[in-house]
Amino acid sequence: MRKTVVALLSVIVAGLMLAMPVSAGSKTVTFTDREGDLGTGAISWGQGSHEWGDPLGWWSGESPIGNAGYLDMRSGWVSVKGGTITMGLTVASPVPTDGKLPTGVVEVMWGWFFCQSIDVYYGPAPYAVYIVWDGVDFSAVLVDRTSGTQPFDLTYPDFAIEGNVLTVSVSSASIAGAIAWLSQTIYLHGSPYPLDGIPHYGGWMAADLTDYQGPLAAYWPWQAMP
Repeated sequence: MRKTVVALLSVIVAGLMLAMPVSAGSKTVTFTDREGDLGTGAISWGQGSHEWGDPLGWWSGESPIGNAGYLDMRSGWVSVKGGTITMGLTVASPVPTDGKLPTGVVEVMWGWFFCQSIDVYYGPAPYAVYIVWDGVDFSAVLVDRTSGTQPFDLTYPDFAIEGNVLTVSVSSASIAGAIAWLSQTIYLHGSPYPLDGIPHYGGWMAADLTDYQGPLAAYWPWQAMP
């Protein structure tokens, strides 16, 4: 039975890898993520990993947000080629092209966070890239917080959404010094926070966080830059 399960997982992972549009000659770091883990996250605490969140409690599988498969990450990647960094996510179901957000949600985001040190426990990452959907329009933004002074610098990179695959491209120079990254999907209730400011965590909640798996994982599940 175990061999059958392992074989099946190998086929699934191979399929996810084929879904990643990585070009020849690029350097790429990838991850895979569990399906059906909306509302849970994982971090490392000491030598082990610690999970929090109860998807059957505060994140009911019967709730509108609990059924938002487009926030459930299955795989992701960051690829470097020349002076361009391309990042992507594959999610469990196609991203809606129209229609309203789940009840009580004002905005959702698909995010990539880049750090210049993995010894960062709290506070926003120096660089963040988001694809944002407010229920009507999609946009992408790169937030540069390295100055430490608000309002932070914003640029608006090219992005694409094709079914259940989301991609964004930025210049390597725009996230200079980054050594590690992770991905997260986010939903906001109440009112959206300004992207050029510090997130207000009272209305900002993680829907799905990269599984604890990377060789650089310390407190957060970092992946190495390519």
